[in-house]
Amino acid sequence: MNNYLINKDTLVILPYNNQSIVIEKDRKFIVKKNPNNIIKANCNMYGSSYAGRLDGTKKLTGYTYKAPIIIEDKNNTIFFPTSSPRFKNAYWINLDNVEYAFQEKNINKIMFNNGFSIKINASLNIINNQILRATRLSSILSKNNA
Repeated sequence: MNNYLINKDTLVILPYNNQSIVIEKDRKFIVKKNPNNIIKANCNMYGSSYAGRLDGTKKLTGYTYKAPIIIEDKNNTIFFPTSSPRFKNAYWINLDNVEYAFQEKNINKIMFNNGFSIKINASLNIINNQILRATRLSSILSKNNA
């Protein structure tokens, strides 16, 4: 698959050999773009640029590093990276589908609301902070849209 439209069932976009593995609630597949390019293309498909979305996050929250991104405003679809998007190992996580982060046998994981979990390449504190930052952005958007 060459292109991918992020939707409510998207859980996570993982890097894989300069491509991506996209995991949805009921399926997974390879997309021939890296995760950052999928995020950028979806910002464009939903009517904004990646730079514009970053600027919006900065203005609303002050976050500039590992900032969560509003992919689509209408449904408050927000993704956050597990590390700096400048690095190729960043996972992009859909906030709407995160249940919680946890540690199991010294392995950090994220549990999604469908019962699926993935190993995360970051500390539990970093992941919880990213979830908190994305949740704050979502809260600000909800108040602004009320």
